[in-house]
Amino acid sequence: MKSELYDKLGAKQGVNKIAHHFYVNFLKDDLLRPFFENIDLKQQERKMNAFLTCAFGGNSLYTGKTLRRAHTSLVADQGLSALHFDAMIACMTMTLKEEGTPEDLIQEVIAILEYQRNNILGT
Repeated sequence: MKSELYDKLGAKQGVNKIAHHFYVNFLKDDLLRPFFENIDLKQQERKMNAFLTCAFGGNSLYTGKTLRRAHTSLVADQGLSALHFDAMIACMTMTLKEEGTPEDLIQEVIAILEYQRNNILGT
């Protein structure tokens, strides 16, 4: 059950920490960083936190764009591709490992993110 995942990841405080740490690592990646050069990172982190909270079964009323709409221009104008998605997955995996997340929970998180691959890449 997904709400169990949210709780196992530390609920609100844990997911907030993961979202923040994810962007710290994300911005260290030369392949991913260019997508965020002109982005309000605090706002982006809040969006990611809301998405992760919802995706992991927490109580979140995400009202933002669909993942496909949010990434359409990145795919069309900046060449967002499976290569970038794979780098994002690696970045999230690294983040979770650095946070001391057990391997079984890391695999659950990655499965949830992988489920969104086609939505994000518009395929």
